[in-house]
Amino acid sequence: MKRVIVFMIGIALLGLTGTVWAGDTLLKTLQNKGVITEEEASTIAAEQEKERKSVLPKALEGLSVGGVAFIDYSAGTTGKNGTDFNKFSLTRGYINVKKDITPWLKARVTPDVTQITAAANSQKGDLELRMKYYYVDFLMPGYGLLTDNDLRVGLAQMPWLDFQETINIYRMQGVMFQERFGNFDAGDHGAGLIGNLGGKLNKELQEQVGYATPYNGRYGSYHIGVYNGAGYHATEDNQNKMIEGRITIRPLPDATPGLQVTYLGISGKGNKAANPDWRNNSAFISYQNRVVVLTGEYVRAKGNQKGDDEKDKTGYSIFGDFRLPFYEGLAIMARYDVWDPDTDAFNDKEKLTIGGVSYRVLGNNYLLVAYEQRQYDKSGDKDDKKGQVVLQVNF
Repeated sequence: MKRVIVFMIGIALLGLTGTVWAGDTLLKTLQNKGVITEEEASTIAAEQEKERKSVLPKALEGLSVGGVAFIDYSAGTTGKNGTDFNKFSLTRGYINVKKDITPWLKARVTPDVTQITAAANSQKGDLELRMKYYYVDFLMPGYGLLTDNDLRVGLAQMPWLDFQETINIYRMQGVMFQERFGNFDAGDHGAGLIGNLGGKLNKELQEQVGYATPYNGRYGSYHIGVYNGAGYHATEDNQNKMIEGRITIRPLPDATPGLQVTYLGISGKGNKAANPDWRNNSAFISYQNRVVVLTGEYVRAKGNQKGDDEKDKTGYSIFGDFRLPFYEGLAIMARYDVWDPDTDAFNDKEKLTIGGVSYRVLGNNYLLVAYEQRQYDKSGDKDDKKGQVVLQVNF
């Protein structure tokens, strides 16, 4: 009778714990004590495996669903004329759907929310979904120094902003330097090859860097691609294709894994039928560890993605993020941008100053309180100012 009771308890435990225990420690223990035979253990393990497979439909295997939202309250003045604003808004609303189709083929679909602002649209004010990313990844073998190679095709990230936003994590406050001043946005239709240089940093070195990032190549990473040039939310108005590339070098992976030096190059035409020139050469240096993140960026450009001018431009940005030593969840961030939209003109520079305090709620969920001021050298333009409280929700 005792043997039967023990056997039944074992079966019940297997049913409760599913595949965690099946064919593992509990079955071996019961077999070693003579409660069940080797044949009975094998039968139970097989049944449990069959049951596990039947629980999850094949279509759901390798599927993950998550989301990112920026819930924002801001107040201040805008429009270069002192116009007041005061509003709650949802400035990001990703739904990330990812699927591992085969060991070498993956896909991602990410719609995002945007608010209709066109005065002539009868649905002005409505939030609508638009496609931000829709691409497939073909995972490819390594070739010498080029490792973890991924051919990404579809509506996908351009080489720059996705990389930069893994270092400056405060995208919830507002867009990064070059996007803020209208050079380009985050995604476009095209094909790009992405990978690491010399494999990946080991786990210990990645922990020294401080932030988990997909750009964890031992000697750096790269991203080169061909894109329409219109961006992810504009129609293509010419037949030109853009060549865009980023190369990042990690010069001292063992001694200083958080130090990286990056170059971005863009060449082609702005998105107008007249085919205005669009070129961009950017240099970026970054250092990060578990306590501090520091970056410096410099750009010389001609034209822009929209193609609304062919002026020579230049600018720079400095960013810092400092975690408080007495409480890692709190950090102080600051950024200073200077932008000259036309190097041949005078008194047209713009300066952007941002400062704030962030609290890491859990994981990648943050609460940020920030203030920004955008100053204009042009006579008659008033400074834009904004106070802001924003919650980043990531799941």
